[in-house]
Amino acid sequence: MVPSDLRYFRWLEEIVVSPSGERVAYTVRRVDVERDGYVVDVFLRELDGDGEARRLTGGDGEASSLAWSADGERLAYVWSGDEGRAICVLRMDGKGAAYAVEGKAPSSLSWSPDGEQLACVRWTKVERGDEPVYGEPWPVEPSMRVIRRRVYKLNGVGFIEDQYKHVWILALGSGGWTQVTGGENDYGEPRWSRDGERIVMVRMEREINTAIGAGELVIWHVEDGRLERPLREWSGIGQSPRWGEDDQVLVFTGHEAPEMANWRAYSTVYRYEIGEGRPVDLLPEVNEAVGNYAVADQRKALTNITVKWPERSEEVTFLLTELGAVNLYSMSAKGGERRKLAGEQSVVFEYDAGGGRIVYGEANPGNPGDLWLLEGGERKRLTNLNPWLRFRKLSRPEAYWYRGLEGADVHAWMMRPTGFGQEKQYPLVLQVHCSMFSWDFHFENQILAEAGYAVGYSNQRGTTAGYGEAWTKEILGNSDDVDFQEIMMGVDDLLERYPFVDGDRMGVAGGSCGGLLTNWIVGHTDRFQAAVTQRSISNSVSRIGSSDTGPLHVLSEHHTHPWEDLETTWNVSPIKYAPQVKTPLLIIHSDEDHRCPIEQAEEFFTVLRWMGKEVEFCWFQGESHGLSRGGRPGNRAERLRRIVGWFEQYLGR
Repeated sequence: MVPSDLRYFRWLEEIVVSPSGERVAYTVRRVDVERDGYVVDVFLRELDGDGEARRLTGGDGEASSLAWSADGERLAYVWSGDEGRAICVLRMDGKGAAYAVEGKAPSSLSWSPDGEQLACVRWTKVERGDEPVYGEPWPVEPSMRVIRRRVYKLNGVGFIEDQYKHVWILALGSGGWTQVTGGENDYGEPRWSRDGERIVMVRMEREINTAIGAGELVIWHVEDGRLERPLREWSGIGQSPRWGEDDQVLVFTGHEAPEMANWRAYSTVYRYEIGEGRPVDLLPEVNEAVGNYAVADQRKALTNITVKWPERSEEVTFLLTELGAVNLYSMSAKGGERRKLAGEQSVVFEYDAGGGRIVYGEANPGNPGDLWLLEGGERKRLTNLNPWLRFRKLSRPEAYWYRGLEGADVHAWMMRPTGFGQEKQYPLVLQVHCSMFSWDFHFENQILAEAGYAVGYSNQRGTTAGYGEAWTKEILGNSDDVDFQEIMMGVDDLLERYPFVDGDRMGVAGGSCGGLLTNWIVGHTDRFQAAVTQRSISNSVSRIGSSDTGPLHVLSEHHTHPWEDLETTWNVSPIKYAPQVKTPLLIIHSDEDHRCPIEQAEEFFTVLRWMGKEVEFCWFQGESHGLSRGGRPGNRAERLRRIVGWFEQYLGR
């Protein structure tokens, strides 16, 4: 397994089952080497019989937002290519139509029950008429941005300024567009009621400092255009709304956290009887998070916090993240006992249901994901997207538990080098993160194992899901020293447990909050001989004004802002401890990363270089926070080459 193998992967993404359960449509992403990009195709498969899947798309572009009409005879999707963007509607007899769309690609397609209209979400410019002006404008348009809202850029999207996500309706007969929502709020996930008289959607306040900041459900009435707020007292987050069959019930995912800024609160599944007071938690005894929180470099998106309620079904389906796995469950839409349908040392990352059938995508440490059918308790594999992996040496993670702080059990994994022999000692690369490592396929770890490294990783306290909400919130208000202590206890346990690991040749690596942990580790110990920090945080004081989530995350993690308590905010910033860094450090960052902005890397690099430390800075151009899982293929491969090369230089093999 080498970095250039990236070109051979096929990644399963969206899955939609027709309402009758007769067909499934799904998308597959693949690398286009010549364009240094990706192609995402739509495939269709009849679920009765053993026929082959049929590819519906062609050309250089990406399909997204699949949606079936109520009668299952038409499939809609968004197509984005070099020639532009369009909403495509394909009939099962092979005929179809395309509706061109200006600007960014739409998302969240939803059919009206009569099949005459499609609701969707579009980035929409909000005009302001109160801008002060003086004198005549200069003949040449100025190069500037006018910013009035705090959240004016988003990672993976770029500068949004005066654009907001609004719900629009496309009339398929005329091709005309109608804007449904307006104003300075973002709207998403529109879903038509089954009688076609209402659309439920999620509304978010861009400033993220009001009762609807994280998202609330609103209902748009088709007849008079009225927007209704059914949950006026809601102060948490609402997502993935689904109508019940009588249109008098909604189920959705979310949480009602005691603090708006607490982004580590777990989502659950709620049932809401229209007009009947407060929603009811359908999982009151469950202490795990609804959704997929598994971290892997094979998923372009990291979470899938959804609930599905198929037509004519009395059950809802949802994902639960548990002990490093993501499992698929179903239960009555009225609550009660839940049933595990798929999972166990694997990750179910996408799913849909219809006609009594469930189709889902499942991955494991040896396979980045295939399509499966579940019917009548029987499982059937529908795809074999990556047969070439049979001809590569893979390392299977070995799970174990070690004693952490206060005697707590900490879940950990070890991956042996693919050419492992008992007579030899091997260097170690310790992967760190404050989200959750999982039973997914990890390309980077397989690369390291093939290069001759043992790879260790664990879900110490603070990891975002899978071990209980208290475990996730354990580090809130504390410094990163809590994570650090438990990680280093894991290192001691690992060296005792696995004598083939050379304790004098250890490296550490991490990205995002794992990059922050890496920065913290090298400032607090010299036990590692090399380190790689990626898309990281080094300075919480400056991050608060430069990240798209800066104030939200700084307040959530540290319970303060620098203007309230500068000392605390500075004390939890790794850059404070730069004088103590002795470990050679490779910094990898991207200049369109708006989650952990490039200035975080610039500050850390400049300070370390000024102090004469051994440090190198790889600045990837035109990439976002998601470089490792969705960046241009050439940059993803180069990133892996640089990581392995750095460890080879300082650890050997």
